[in-house]
Amino acid sequence: MHDLWGNPIQKRLVHYHVFHDESLPNKRWLLIGLLFVEERNLDEVRGVLQEHRRRENYFGEIHFSKLPSSFGGAGGPKARTARAWLKAYESGLFEKAFFSALAVDRQSPAYDHRRFPRDFHAYNRFTAMALKAGIAWHLGPLSLDQLELRLVSDAKDRGTRPDNAMIDNFEDYLPYRAELDSLFAQAEGKSFPSIKMEVHLEDSAKEDLLQLTDLLLGATQMALVAGSNSATKRALGELVVRWYEDTKQEPWKQRLGLHRKFNLWAFPDPNGRPYNDLSLALRIFDGQLSLS
Repeated sequence: MHDLWGNPIQKRLVHYHVFHDESLPNKRWLLIGLLFVEERNLDEVRGVLQEHRRRENYFGEIHFSKLPSSFGGAGGPKARTARAWLKAYESGLFEKAFFSALAVDRQSPAYDHRRFPRDFHAYNRFTAMALKAGIAWHLGPLSLDQLELRLVSDAKDRGTRPDNAMIDNFEDYLPYRAELDSLFAQAEGKSFPSIKMEVHLEDSAKEDLLQLTDLLLGATQMALVAGSNSATKRALGELVVRWYEDTKQEPWKQRLGLHRKFNLWAFPDPNGRPYNDLSLALRIFDGQLSLS
């Protein structure tokens, strides 16, 4: 392709890895978490996580749901590593790893259960929705022409989803839907890159970035529903409360710098639209919300 003067047009193409997780904290909410890391930054982000593992001498798998209830004792190294990862995220790792969480309200009057006769239909559709919104919000300012995505999901989770023994077309549906959403957006005149995407299922025990995604989504779930009295889980959830409250400020008033780097949003509101003003159940009882 050339411009009006015959000069070749250089299209902007980037490669991103998107790490995926999902959670069902209760009958009301379905949460989808996506972590966007540009391919050239993968080793740097993994290196930060590995450094915190070395400091605690902990090299086992980290899942939010299996965190011990204390930062001390026999399980302390795992819990402290998890906390160090999220503190590292807050301290600047978010510049290289953008996190987006979609909270689907299945009790909203605008949620149409008839559209999703099987659970996995909803999971797949809302993952595609979260992906499209994440690309627009986190990568939109880059003004990309083409985007190659490698979506990575936990192979173990895919085999143990709530609809047991179901036929799940996740690996086929997501690339198809992502490319279709891209075409629709462009047809509507929106600035949206052309998408080429593939899905990979990997063992989360061998991928720290899947484990980080799990932690980020677990802490977000904790902030949203406050479903545990565990001191460790509440401490991590409080970090997300702080991030979310900061991102609700005007960008120039935010103190943590998470604008377009961390995003928590929900769907649908009573009118069937996405919204950002969620009411978080977890409270920080220190008299005021510290953003320092």
